[in-house]
Amino acid sequence: MKKIVFFTQSLECGGVQKSVSTLANSLKYRFKVSIILAEDHKDFFYKVDNIDVFKIKTLKINTKEKNVGLKLFDYRKKELDALLEKISPELVISYEDYHNLILLNTKYKCKKIISIRNSIYNLYKKEERIHLLDSNFYFENIKLFYPKADKIITVSNHINNELKELCDLSNIVTIYNGISENNSNELFNYHKPFILNVARLNKRKGQCDLIEAFNLIKDNIEHDLFIIGDGVEKEKLQTLIKNLNISDRVKLLGRKRPSSYIKSCDLFVFPSKSEGFSNVILEVISCKKNILAYNYKGSNEILPSQNTIEIGEIRLLANKILYFLQNEKINEQYADNLFNISKKFTLEKTLENYKKEILSLCVE
Repeated sequence: MKKIVFFTQSLECGGVQKSVSTLANSLKYRFKVSIILAEDHKDFFYKVDNIDVFKIKTLKINTKEKNVGLKLFDYRKKELDALLEKISPELVISYEDYHNLILLNTKYKCKKIISIRNSIYNLYKKEERIHLLDSNFYFENIKLFYPKADKIITVSNHINNELKELCDLSNIVTIYNGISENNSNELFNYHKPFILNVARLNKRKGQCDLIEAFNLIKDNIEHDLFIIGDGVEKEKLQTLIKNLNISDRVKLLGRKRPSSYIKSCDLFVFPSKSEGFSNVILEVISCKKNILAYNYKGSNEILPSQNTIEIGEIRLLANKILYFLQNEKINEQYADNLFNISKKFTLEKTLENYKKEILSLCVE
């Protein structure tokens, strides 16, 4: 039985983690599947049964130390190389640019598939650092190493086109995320109707805009606002909620399985400023719920224009939320339209497309 390894950061809550666990579980009957995680201190949110999971020891680091990002990158590269030598896989699949570049820098010889899930021009801005590395590191190394991958898989045509503009690539394909049918009838019982957002608490996800928009219309609606997720912006969001004096109406719920909340909300609001191809959007539209989102690049590959507004238009965001909540019939019509769109993005199709690419490189 051929050996396949998945390499990613963790199996905590998130779209990447869900994709890794789903694909790994689907392949374990045809291949000997293992997962390597870049850190060892986080809990598993998604289950992987009968799959070996290896963890790279998390280093204690001083984030202010000079070149600490490069030192951490080199450490993980060496540790990944050692684990690959131990496991001896025929194929490795990595997720996200940081892990893709670590994999492509390893000495271990095998077929290598990399998965790109974010717009590189939106993600790597000069004022931000990802994994303690600046934008120049990513742009320079993506141009140098991505052409060496045996296969590049993007989650949207927008990302596919971006990469082909940046690099000379021919071994690149788009595979959309897919959603399985959710037959659960579990609902979240709450004494009031509510609006929902599910995302990491990150500046890029736009929760500050959502809270400010909610504050503008709070006196015109009975709905509360629930935000599911955790992240670096938590303290900032808590302060904003407190300063606006809306702590009784806006709830940061932390990490929770969102399904019952999605099925119970009146409207899902997604003011993200940059996405690859959002798993949560698929889950929402498959539950016949309406979505209002920012018009991030690539949003038109899944959402009609009437479900999006321009990024940063907080007053327009507030008014459109109010419009949907005050026009129940229109809200339901939009939800029905999105549900029909969701039928194009099945998990079965996604898994079959991945298996096709894997089998083209790793014959059983």
